[in-house]
Amino acid sequence: MASNDINQYTTQLVELLSLIQSVGSTSYRSKETQLQSIHTDVNDTEISSLMSSILVELGKINERMIDMTWLNEHLRILHDFGRTCSQTLNEKVLMEKAYQLVSQVMPTDAFFIALYEEGNQKIQIPFMMDDGEFLHSIEIPFDDNSFTVKVIKSRETIHAKTAKELNEFNYIIGTGEGNTCIYVPLLIDDEVKGVISAQSNREFAYRKEHEDLLQIIGNQVISSINTARLYTRNYEMSLTDEMTGLGNYRAFHSDLEKIIKEHADSVSLLMIDSDGLKCINDRYGHHAGDLYLKIIARGMESISCTRAKAYRYAGDEFMFIIENSSISELRLVFEELRFFLNQNPIQINGTSITVSISGGGAIYPLHATSSETLKKNADIALYRAKKAGKNHFVLFIDDLSSHTS
Repeated sequence: MASNDINQYTTQLVELLSLIQSVGSTSYRSKETQLQSIHTDVNDTEISSLMSSILVELGKINERMIDMTWLNEHLRILHDFGRTCSQTLNEKVLMEKAYQLVSQVMPTDAFFIALYEEGNQKIQIPFMMDDGEFLHSIEIPFDDNSFTVKVIKSRETIHAKTAKELNEFNYIIGTGEGNTCIYVPLLIDDEVKGVISAQSNREFAYRKEHEDLLQIIGNQVISSINTARLYTRNYEMSLTDEMTGLGNYRAFHSDLEKIIKEHADSVSLLMIDSDGLKCINDRYGHHAGDLYLKIIARGMESISCTRAKAYRYAGDEFMFIIENSSISELRLVFEELRFFLNQNPIQINGTSITVSISGGGAIYPLHATSSETLKKNADIALYRAKKAGKNHFVLFIDDLSSHTS
């Protein structure tokens, strides 16, 4: 072997060693270029082919090293985001935090999170950012020609790297002229629940690891939103009477305490009891009794006073909490409910039956200094109304002759 060839091979090996040592660093590309320029001067075809194969494999290793390094550098950010997700059930806070994190690690001229429920013909986009500005939430039709719809239908990520690719679809969110975008489907239990997207005004702005990061953040967001909504539904169910849909015993006590604390000027309580449920149950059965209670609930929901909150307290006892109402308004609510029941009799086995009610009322702080005393005094007034013959209203401390008959 000629001395000149030995020198060339030695130089190549030295540069190859230097290249191997630079794998995963910012100097890799320049060293690779330098080695390639030396490599082209080698005359031995077999060695040249072997060197080309080595360079290809080193290039792949370098890419993997860069990806691993990039993700490792952002593990702390992902850890912090996971902690945020575990500490709040506020959907807006979760989405804002997701946007902040994505903006820290990749160019984000536009960003949005879309939510979707299978079978719906609309896709909600409750969170959108464009050039650092919040945009109003929107809905888009499920048959829209957009990347969002395509991702939901295909369940696959779209990574468009140039303006030409983007022009194929109606993709723009906001006013920007994006040239690169990533749309990632968000899945829970193999069901698409939404899409997370980042867009840049530069072409070729994103790498494969950006897709992975969006996937991780998006899945954390959608899982937390799903948990928050499930918790909200369960909580609301725990405060709702299953038969009538009104607030239940727990909701009544919670709301009464809260309203008295926040609105100390005046809080009225109207306690209502049916006059004939036992007779209906005994004569027609409990199904008829359920109808009897449901018509009372419908009547309570029809009351025109928007400040009146309705509850099924227990059995055939119902409650109205009315903020800042007068004595005359308290009586008016009772009369409006009684009028509704007179106009809407229930039909049982071909018989038309008008539901009758009695009512007792008390007002805070006129008749009570606490929620417990208020409820107790409304109950006393209701007892007086029932004792006086039913089907009328009595206000606490009222003389029996002052009731509405």
